[in-house]
Amino acid sequence: MKTLAEIRQKYQKKLDFLDLELLIAHIIKKPREFVLAHPEYELDKFKIENLKLKIARRAKHEPIAYILGHKEFFGLEFRVDENTLIPRPETELLIEEVLQEFQDTRYNPEYSGQNTKIIDVGTGSGNIIVSLAKNLESKKIKFVGIDISEKALRIAKQNAKKNKVDKKIKFLKGSLLEPFKKYSLLTTHYSLLILANLPYLSKKIYSSTPVDVKKYEPKSALISGTDGLNHYKKLFKQIKKIYVSCFMLNVTCFVEISPEQKPRIQKLIKIQFPEAKIEFKKDLAGKWRLLVIKL
Repeated sequence: MKTLAEIRQKYQKKLDFLDLELLIAHIIKKPREFVLAHPEYELDKFKIENLKLKIARRAKHEPIAYILGHKEFFGLEFRVDENTLIPRPETELLIEEVLQEFQDTRYNPEYSGQNTKIIDVGTGSGNIIVSLAKNLESKKIKFVGIDISEKALRIAKQNAKKNKVDKKIKFLKGSLLEPFKKYSLLTTHYSLLILANLPYLSKKIYSSTPVDVKKYEPKSALISGTDGLNHYKKLFKQIKKIYVSCFMLNVTCFVEISPEQKPRIQKLIKIQFPEAKIEFKKDLAGKWRLLVIKL
């Protein structure tokens, strides 16, 4: 038996303090606050061995979220594994901006009388679409999550069920908006919000990412060609086809980007959507992170 104080003393130089606290809390099934408040709490030899195995995994740069099997995002808990990108705090800006959009009575279906469809392209773990389905209660809003990975969709469906919104979200398999060629989810009676946190790292930026990202997180969910814009170029072409073929009242896109892409993606939007109203938003670190396009 060893106390939490003894364990902390032994491993504090080998592991980040926060990581160690999270691992201990996970093993003893207590909140992190308990670990901080009870240094006298004892772990038996089985829990200590379990902790050693997890510390060894973290020492090899495996992300703490993969070791724990979950990650918190926008106040909710999401299951994650090596098939899904780990949700980032900066992506919460996208959620906040979409929720703010619905504060405007022109877009809120409860006031406008217009049904709204929210489509999360490249849903991954489902953190974006699940968070919105949890926070938007209107029955006039339809939620759709799309991903090309069957394994990622399996995780997304589990997260929807875990957060009690599985009945509200339809998940589809396909590349970007391709499923809509086979599935008639778009009609003239919908306002449409398209959300995209697609791979947007250039090869150069990807090469400088931390070891835990390059070694463990799915490369296909991070990198997008030489300039990091391959996926968005294809998506914008698809959106243009949808826009010109459907008579919708509103089409709004929320797109997460890499900060250095702002001037290039701005030119790209002006080519595809010359009449669009575009706005860039900064994250809490003061970096350009979100693009809002209103067609």
